[in-house]
Amino acid sequence: MAVLATVSMVVLGGMAPLPPNWGPQFSVPINQTIRVGGETHNSMFMYYYDAVNNVSRTDHGKGQYDEMCRSIIGKEFSDEACSFFVALDGWRYLYFPADKEASCCKYCNKTEGCGIIKKNWLDGATYQGQLTIEGHVCNGWLKMGGEQNFYYATADAAQQPCLYYEGYPTLQRGINMWNYSFTEYIVGKQDPSLFQPWPSCDKPCHVKM
Repeated sequence: MAVLATVSMVVLGGMAPLPPNWGPQFSVPINQTIRVGGETHNSMFMYYYDAVNNVSRTDHGKGQYDEMCRSIIGKEFSDEACSFFVALDGWRYLYFPADKEASCCKYCNKTEGCGIIKKNWLDGATYQGQLTIEGHVCNGWLKMGGEQNFYYATADAAQQPCLYYEGYPTLQRGINMWNYSFTEYIVGKQDPSLFQPWPSCDKPCHVKM
């Protein structure tokens, strides 16, 4: 598990490394650490990304503490397995495989800002230096949005994802940190069936306000 260690600022030849674009298609397990209200929640989720077809999928196992999964009325305090994905039809779906009564719902459409993360989401990010994570030297960047987004990728030509965490204001009250698996990061075409909505999944999600 990586920690928020001291960053070593390394700028070669006076030029900071440019932020990477994400690869067009990949899958990777991610260890997530969330610390809030004096409690720490550790879990693993599987992430599938396919910018070629504008789809993505996140599979959380039991023990998740995901804000989207817990945004559904009746699921606010549930740690049950939960998946959400941007499907081929442009909708974002939530799926609770263990719940036969409320197993699937339509969360929002890509026209409402619910599309996939763009490959070039780091455009305009500022270089933060290097961290060594599990023996890998990783370059880091800060991308400003609704909050500070810190992202690290390997310093070699592959620019494989290393670490993501949220800065201000999240760090004032806790931690949301993702450690990407180095050994199970797989580049390549994704199975289209992962992004197919269920024929019976047509009801809207009831989200707490």
